[in-house]
Amino acid sequence: MSTHPAVIANGIKQPLTIGSVPTPVIQPGEVRVRVEWVPSAPLDVYQIDAGLMAQFPQSFGDSAAGTVVAAADDVKRLKVGDKVFGFFFHNEKERAQQIYVTALEHLFAKVPEGVSLQAAATLPNNFCTAFFTLSEKLGIELPWPRPERLTAKTQNVPILIWGAATSVGQYAVQALKYWGYKNIIATASARHHDRLRGYGAKHVFDYRDPTVVQSIREVLDNSEYPDGVRVFDCVDSKFGSLLPISNIANQPGSVVAALLPVVVSSPSGDTPAATLELAIDPSEHAAWASDVKVHSVAAYAYESNTFLRDHLQPEIMPSLLAEGAVEPNKQHVIEGKTLLERARTALDIMRAGTVSGERLVWKVWTEEEFPGF
Repeated sequence: MSTHPAVIANGIKQPLTIGSVPTPVIQPGEVRVRVEWVPSAPLDVYQIDAGLMAQFPQSFGDSAAGTVVAAADDVKRLKVGDKVFGFFFHNEKERAQQIYVTALEHLFAKVPEGVSLQAAATLPNNFCTAFFTLSEKLGIELPWPRPERLTAKTQNVPILIWGAATSVGQYAVQALKYWGYKNIIATASARHHDRLRGYGAKHVFDYRDPTVVQSIREVLDNSEYPDGVRVFDCVDSKFGSLLPISNIANQPGSVVAALLPVVVSSPSGDTPAATLELAIDPSEHAAWASDVKVHSVAAYAYESNTFLRDHLQPEIMPSLLAEGAVEPNKQHVIEGKTLLERARTALDIMRAGTVSGERLVWKVWTEEEFPGF
């Protein structure tokens, strides 16, 4: 069987290496994509340092942008040579940090004209996560195709995006604006406030401000919408987001959706000796009012909705990008002479927790390093 290079770890906290993995035979409905750009994500750290959803040895990553190099005979939408970007997550042949990803066609979108692969790589996992959370977990209407005249009865519902400068938070705010929602409340570091207002946030608060809970509650008290607040926790930290949110979302009918996993503790500049402790149920890590619904979010479940499976990546994501309704995250390009150097540097930066308002992106395949692929 043919093989190709991949970034691999052999166990928890083991150093990344480059290994050879099988290049699978394409099955019906699949395409093979040469991976050119990938984004880093917190999940990389959680898998390597805590073994979350990991079966070592394994590669990592669930999003990439690259070029179609092969397609099954029954694939109609994509062809060899197409530039694509996608979110994929089912098995080892779909790990992003390898030269080739082989996955079903609906897990990829064509990159719109004028958008670079580097920029496109920032979207797939976090755009899909934002859309799935808003529509499925929070019950916010995002009809597709979007009606020419938006008449959403709930356009003034207060929607709080906690951690709005994160990659997924930025896409959530932009999507809400596109669908006509006007009462968006965002938290982020002060340096990101102007950008978030431009994306559509009506109220923006610094999550570090000791009065942030009181300030947001004052906005909600003045809201004319009677059925509570919708909250998207893009951080899902016990102390950094869940506890303050539980003191905000206490009105009857409120709904909270928190990304998994819950970070109970982690090393930081203030607590370098702390261990990484994760949990999977946000409802257990704060005192929630009895009439508030709290949902955990695992975006990999979006395919259970057949409409999203068939339309979210092939149509919705590239359409909003092409229209300029969403713009890619700002990119922090990780340089390095080799794939291994780039992968290790990116992982170290993610571990440090210093990424803010941008995405780390880096090259996997380069012609200089891998001319035979």
